[in-house]
Amino acid sequence: MHSSPLFGDVTGKPAETLSKKGFAEAIGVSAGRVSQLIASGLPVEPNGRIHVARGKAWVAENVDPNRRRASLEMPSAPSALVSHRAVRDAAEAQIARLKAERMGRALIDRAATLRTIESRARLERDAWLGWVNRAAPEIASTTGADLAATVAVLDRLVRAQLVTLADLPLENLPDD
Repeated sequence: MHSSPLFGDVTGKPAETLSKKGFAEAIGVSAGRVSQLIASGLPVEPNGRIHVARGKAWVAENVDPNRRRASLEMPSAPSALVSHRAVRDAAEAQIARLKAERMGRALIDRAATLRTIESRARLERDAWLGWVNRAAPEIASTTGADLAATVAVLDRLVRAQLVTLADLPLENLPDD
């Protein structure tokens, strides 16, 4: 490829010189700040452009590190010279994507929810039916009642209670 002054360097190599605005983006400051640096002695080429390596070296030697806003390392290609607006827009897009993903996960799958509720209901039903066989011997021995009769009564009462609970409409359930 060839280089044209009208379109800049199209060879893909990093530019040796940049305009004031380009240099400002490269070091992470405003074009106005570059003007201030030029007034303070930042070297400028005869054509008004700034030699990148010499300019960055001058900034590193003459500007307080606490006042520098960005790295002085040159990106590997001119396309990597991204404006602050482009960086901000990319960050905002990333934030929007993360918010959408988080909100998407807040909604749960109806079928999976119903399977979980049914599984829990079966577990509780089985636990209550098993309780009858564990509690009946203790009740029978404590009261002196017949074990078979105690199991039969408890089983009938627990099953009736389970039917009553199953018949309750969901909107009548108490909120936690």
